[in-house]
Amino acid sequence: MTDVALDGQVAIVTGSGAGLGRAYALELAARGAQVVVNDVSTERADDTVATIADAGGRAVASYDSVASQPGGRAIVESAIQAFGDVSIVVCNAGTMRNAYFEDQSPDDLDAMIAVHIGGCFWVTQAAWPIMKRKRYGRVVLVGSSGGMWSMHAITNYAAAKGGVYGLGRALAFEGREHGINVNVLLPGAATTITAASPVPDYEKYFPHPDLGKALAARRTAESVAPLAAYLTSEACTVTGETFSAVAGRYARVIVGVTDGWFADDIESVTAEDIAQHFDEICDPTNYVLPSNLFDEYRAMAPQLGVELPAVGLAIPPD
Repeated sequence: MTDVALDGQVAIVTGSGAGLGRAYALELAARGAQVVVNDVSTERADDTVATIADAGGRAVASYDSVASQPGGRAIVESAIQAFGDVSIVVCNAGTMRNAYFEDQSPDDLDAMIAVHIGGCFWVTQAAWPIMKRKRYGRVVLVGSSGGMWSMHAITNYAAAKGGVYGLGRALAFEGREHGINVNVLLPGAATTITAASPVPDYEKYFPHPDLGKALAARRTAESVAPLAAYLTSEACTVTGETFSAVAGRYARVIVGVTDGWFADDIESVTAEDIAQHFDEICDPTNYVLPSNLFDEYRAMAPQLGVELPAVGLAIPPD
């Protein structure tokens, strides 16, 4: 069995005063990581730090907001001052303002973008040069099953969490030549933010009450933490991937592109041609799973009559 140890690693976990973030912080600390517990709630952050210390671990609190570049830098500086390094970043901080689409305000959208996308962007950006210099890093961006697959009354939240997915793919592309692995985690759990902002008419759309009962006891933050720990470890060598953890089911999330329909003459394509070939465009029988834009181009090479060497995309030198 592969040993997932984090001894000597310095981890930042944002939004770790409660819920999922707290579960991640406790799990990483239990595996030997030194943890910066970031939360805007000083009481919650301090409580998580105390819990780690009581168990024999090492942790410090950071109360800075993830939603700005200065805040991101301050969080990373907390890690440097306390432990002299950063090797793991778990961008978990989140918030919800659930309402139907027509009732969403500019503030409702701006808050989601600032915390979810900005929170991942600014904290990771501040830690990035440190990881590049030592050619090692592990970044986990926390998306959401609700955000990825979506549901009613969370358009602002889903838009932001969808951006987290795109950010993770782009960071993975930039980071892989520097030994920085970036993956996206989609947890499904009952947490403090879901309790604080319930989805209206949730029961109306739920498939069946028995399914809700079966899931209720299993949708815990603690059940997600083992996957988060693995993704932050040296044992995890994949990058640019997305993983789901819901009720004890752990799975890879894939986004692919079908072979589609290839037009011989692009100058003469009409909307009627699209209609005629639409079933072919949508046919999922054959597909590829690009890890980046150039992988999609590579998959089109046979249709364009271009022979490519049987090697992966070259990584430019430092």
